[in-house]
Amino acid sequence: MKLVIVDELKEGMILGEDIVGKYSILYASKGTILNKNIIDGIKRLGIKYIYVIKNKDDDDVLLVDKKLDKEYRRTLDYFKNVYFNVKIGKKIVVDELQEVVQPLVNEVKNSINILNRLKQMEINDLYTYKHSINVCVISTMIGKWMNFSQNELNEIAIAGLFHDIGKSKIPNEILNKAGKLTKEEFEVMKSHTLEGYKILKNTDCISDDIAYGALQHHERIDGKGYPNGLKNDQIHIYAKIISIADIYDAMTSNRVYRNKTSPFKVAELIFNDSFGHLDPHIANLFLKGISQFYVGNIVKLNNGEVGEVILVNKNNPTRPLVKVKDKYIDLSKNYSFEITDVIL
Repeated sequence: MKLVIVDELKEGMILGEDIVGKYSILYASKGTILNKNIIDGIKRLGIKYIYVIKNKDDDDVLLVDKKLDKEYRRTLDYFKNVYFNVKIGKKIVVDELQEVVQPLVNEVKNSINILNRLKQMEINDLYTYKHSINVCVISTMIGKWMNFSQNELNEIAIAGLFHDIGKSKIPNEILNKAGKLTKEEFEVMKSHTLEGYKILKNTDCISDDIAYGALQHHERIDGKGYPNGLKNDQIHIYAKIISIADIYDAMTSNRVYRNKTSPFKVAELIFNDSFGHLDPHIANLFLKGISQFYVGNIVKLNNGEVGEVILVNKNNPTRPLVKVKDKYIDLSKNYSFEITDVIL
């Protein structure tokens, strides 16, 4: 990372720090790839020097992306084998697990914009598999933002990876049902948390913390979750983190019974749930963290118009300022508009 005079900025450089304008409004976040519009905006802010990382075409930046992609796919292949083996009654081999998870954790720690990378990965596979890897990655990302130690990051990654391993014991006709589950079917589905806990507890060298992460990831701080209706500090911190990663990835993914929801809308739902269902500290840390990736996104609004996210208000990160052609729409002030999709 180096300090550069603003007049010497070039398209393709990557910001090494957040750019904040008046009223604490985030103009461009660390990790943003600069284009002409963003550079012009930085100049208008009157800033003289900023830190940049590398040009987006530099070999080492491309190498980071390739490494992340490689470790993601490697973990996906590993998990598919484990899932099948568990389904037929075999145990998880922990030595192999550590060899696979550790490199993925390292790549998540090094990645500048992990959510954007997940979105760009074109992998056609069963939802159950991709969802487990994505929750692993997102949970690790949250753990990084919470300043977890290396050992804690490894554990939250494993807990995220296996949070739904109990679904290997759920009948396929329920697990893959396209329509709404009946009350009886939902009770069977809910048992995946207990089944996952049993599997992990019977796995050598898997800590109780990891097992509780799987067991409690559907618990809610108001006591309205399952399987035990736990509240607040009764819920393990790993489970609180995984619950947010689980909701975010599930709702932003296409499912057999519904289309994906805009990440901005999901972020709003997580914000609203932070007042009762989800841990407010972790939820707000997550929302603050992902907001740094918003600036520069090309988005579609509910009126069909397409625009670019220009500014993010730190006090209301889920409703940014969007430029549509020659006009600006401030979603934090005009609630008739919503972002329905992220195009790029």
